[in-house]
Amino acid sequence: QHPDPVVRHLAAAPAAQVAERRARLATAAASFDAATVTTVHGFCRQVLAGLGTAADADPASVLAEDLTGLVEQVCDDLYVRFAVREAPPFDRAGALRVARAAVARADARLEPAQRPPGSPEDLRVRFAAAVRAEVARRQAARHVLGFDDLLARLRDALAAPVSGAVARERLRGRYRVVLVDEFQDTDGVQWEVLRLAFHGHVPLVLVGDPKQAVYAFRGADVHSYLAARTAADHRATLGVNRRSDPAAVRGVQRLLRGAARSWAAVTGCTTMPSPPSAALVDAAGAEDPAPVR
Repeated sequence: QHPDPVVRHLAAAPAAQVAERRARLATAAASFDAATVTTVHGFCRQVLAGLGTAADADPASVLAEDLTGLVEQVCDDLYVRFAVREAPPFDRAGALRVARAAVARADARLEPAQRPPGSPEDLRVRFAAAVRAEVARRQAARHVLGFDDLLARLRDALAAPVSGAVARERLRGRYRVVLVDEFQDTDGVQWEVLRLAFHGHVPLVLVGDPKQAVYAFRGADVHSYLAARTAADHRATLGVNRRSDPAAVRGVQRLLRGAARSWAAVTGCTTMPSPPSAALVDAAGAEDPAPVR
């Protein structure tokens, strides 16, 4: 009996099937470096370049890691224009906060939708919409793309009513299986790209912890995770923690047991620590009595 449960599981089959599994493992180990390993933004850039006319991509565009200078320039220009026409209910610092928020989540709906004309809310929404439009115009004129623009361009290409089907088929033909790690850091646009491109057509494996989505890394939101969870054909939970000290795992479970959550689908599970022996010990080898404080 082999000590590794995965090896025991793979070996528990007829000889012909075990031989086939052994051959597949050898092929996987030998061709591992041929797999495409990239970030979501890097993936979008590669795909847009490969789709050609099936995507509205400018081959002369340059990827800019930081659009802060452009956003501030647009903010100042528009703020002066607004100030000449009608006194805005915010100063330059407030205008910059509005501008940054509007561009950071370009897919977010501007609220309130219903607002009295000329009210402070109306001016803020109009200013945010003007900033979005002007930043997009200047980016196009300068052939500059931001990271989020890559996502939006690919989503629009895959969802296009005329050329979208061609783009989707071309993309699916490039991959036999797709695995997305750290899926809790996915936003709505990223999930739309993955859903349109692969869901229901190519094996799509999503790995993530929804309890980490509360950090909203790069605009991620838990609703994207929940939407993917609902669409999944199969769900599995990792029940063993192979990273943390067992005393820390038990302490966190005692701390969070019974805690209320905003989404019923984001639930805690009993995680068994592995290995069972403690690593947080003092000089005498005694276990830390309170690893979670």
